[in-house]
Amino acid sequence: MIIAIDGPAGSGKSSTAREVARRMGALFIDTGAMYRAVALKALRTGKAPEASGFEAVLQETDIRLSRDEDGLRIILDGEDVSEAIRTEEVSTMSSRVSQRPDVRRRMVELQRAVARTETAAGGSVVMEGRDIGTVVFPEADRKFFVTASPEIRARRRAAQLQQKGERVDENVLLKDITSRDSRDSSRKVSPLRQADDAVVIDTSGCTFEEQVENILELIHGND
Repeated sequence: MIIAIDGPAGSGKSSTAREVARRMGALFIDTGAMYRAVALKALRTGKAPEASGFEAVLQETDIRLSRDEDGLRIILDGEDVSEAIRTEEVSTMSSRVSQRPDVRRRMVELQRAVARTETAAGGSVVMEGRDIGTVVFPEADRKFFVTASPEIRARRRAAQLQQKGERVDENVLLKDITSRDSRDSSRKVSPLRQADDAVVIDTSGCTFEEQVENILELIHGND
């Protein structure tokens, strides 16, 4: 079984998808982490993704996935960057690199390959992102679109960063989230869009447990 969970930045889809996968005994694939790895490479090389010649950086970039008990680790050029890609700077750059068709083609190929290997072996996959149900796996067995108001998403993101000891301005985060929503929804290649057959899960007024249980009930209720 392939479960597709899409939604905008900060909607809670990643943490929800991870827990759904854990309870199902399925492989969790955070596709956003793959784009973050490319973003980290762009930051490290100082090469803007909009600049000519960025394709050379992409060709020299080796991204691999390593499985552990929590899902997949992201390996960039031989280095485990699973934690290094979780900064706000990388998040902002990720939205820019994901505009490139060549980046998206390469990431989609990798995502499909990992999921098909897992399902061919008899396992299930919970894959989250922004175009899983529309582009990567439009034939997914279950599709969900997880969303929340921009204000709620900014508040949650601020809380996450504060827990890490980072100083944040919630108004700045709200502006960044709104801008990212616009970029993700308006890009020419694989824009953020709810699949026609996806179930919408609005997490604005939900607890984390309610989000997870809601999705699990919908998955198992259709078995």
